[in-house]
Amino acid sequence: MRTFILNLQSTYQFERIEDVDSFVAEDASGSFGLRAHHERFMTALVFGLARYRREGEPWQYLALPGGLAYFVDNQLFI
Repeated sequence: MRTFILNLQSTYQFERIEDVDSFVAEDASGSFGLRAHHERFMTALVFGLARYRREGEPWQYLALPGGLAYFVDNQLFI
């Protein structure tokens, strides 16, 4: 199985989403995508929409006011 864990964090809330197979967002250099077992990665996200897909399910969208994306140990932290 080639999936990873997406951890969404804010000042007041935390959500752990398992079985994510793809994540797409945008930083200052443009749009990028992440898949399971990506190398360690960190970037500042811009204001806009990001999307992720869980294995066998349709895309889910996230409205982001910006933030930091950090991928390490097969987990993505936003």
